[in-house]
Amino acid sequence: MMLGDLARAMEGRLHPGFESARVGSVIIDSRQASPGSLFFALRGERTDGHEYAANVLQTGGYPVVSRGEWPEGAIIVEDVEEALLKAASWRRGRMQSRVIGISGSSGKTSTRRLLIAALSEEFSVFGTSGNLNNHLGLPLTILSTPEPDPDIVVLEMGMNHPGELTILGKTAMPTDCMVTNIGTAHIEYFDSRDGIAEAKAELIAQTGINGICVIPVSEPILLREAERKDLTIRFAGPGGDGWVERTDQGHRLMPWGIEMDLLMAGAHNYRNAVSVVLMAEAMGVQASTAVRSMEQVIPLAGRGRRVTAGRVTILDESYNANPESTAACLDALAALEGDRGAVLGDMRELGPAAPGYHRSILKRADLIGLRFLILTGPVYASVSDTVTDTPVILASDWQEALERLLSISPDGCTVLVKGSNSLGLGELVKAMEED
Repeated sequence: MMLGDLARAMEGRLHPGFESARVGSVIIDSRQASPGSLFFALRGERTDGHEYAANVLQTGGYPVVSRGEWPEGAIIVEDVEEALLKAASWRRGRMQSRVIGISGSSGKTSTRRLLIAALSEEFSVFGTSGNLNNHLGLPLTILSTPEPDPDIVVLEMGMNHPGELTILGKTAMPTDCMVTNIGTAHIEYFDSRDGIAEAKAELIAQTGINGICVIPVSEPILLREAERKDLTIRFAGPGGDGWVERTDQGHRLMPWGIEMDLLMAGAHNYRNAVSVVLMAEAMGVQASTAVRSMEQVIPLAGRGRRVTAGRVTILDESYNANPESTAACLDALAALEGDRGAVLGDMRELGPAAPGYHRSILKRADLIGLRFLILTGPVYASVSDTVTDTPVILASDWQEALERLLSISPDGCTVLVKGSNSLGLGELVKAMEED
């Protein structure tokens, strides 16, 4: 990418003489600056990227700023965040790749990783890395797409307010799309579950005509939008084009009849895998090939890892939590033999209905024969009397939860750790691994 082309795309001002300068990387963290880096000086809650623009220039990078008289090599724009989206839209418009957008209330990251693995058997694939799925991360991913263009780009798209997927979709211009599920994550920002479905349907609305759309069965709002766009629809779930069945050996993907053994724990990951097979097959990848590739995907920290930590085994689901994903993890825990326990942290962004959702989870946990249940967070604490048959321990934070876990876990116990990321339960898992 040439600096002059990007400056025009952003409607910015660039000193003469830098039109043909090549951009090697795109960053929003000045510590990653190197010669040729394009640095967007964004304002955050705690810092302002403009404070580091001069440092970027010293490394040979090119800062994008919205104020001040910057020397040669800087691009001055009206709004840095808006400039980032404009630059990404320009880059996307020049790409010949198919672009698959993935959204959903939960399972987006795991589904994205499974899909990249499945498609990589037949195509060159580039996709979102880490958690770069919002209005900053998505354009960074697009701008970081290598040249020449890969066959397929897989973009994860997160949202917690109406209208956000419209913005991301207009930037990403997906040719195809997937919605993993409609749940209650972020419901405090919506009037109802239908409101969440309408917001997810924004991705479908931004998908190109005649594209492929994989959605869950029995989601009329998603179906209506997909039909309006004349997309080729594949339904995931019982009664659809693909579904998963439990067997004595584990899980079988139907109607293909393929036994599958993921490294990611939980039936919810197998349901996501069904959606991936449907998309991969529509792209020309055989179902058996897709399955064998997905079986090699190693879970990320906090997203379904099975960790041996001293005398216990941790089911690490510490990255985030909502009612649907927590229930699925408890079901996975219930299916295991031997001593089992759980450390559960509050599920955030559920609004006024939060106590009811937490009570429902505790009722479920109370039925599966756990040796103990450690709870942290004010909402779980307020409804802990829901549990009647399982020993309950309340912890003020992850450190206390760790202390109690170490003191009461019997040898060979399997422990689910699940909670919203802000509670820091990932630190508990990390401490267990390092002990």
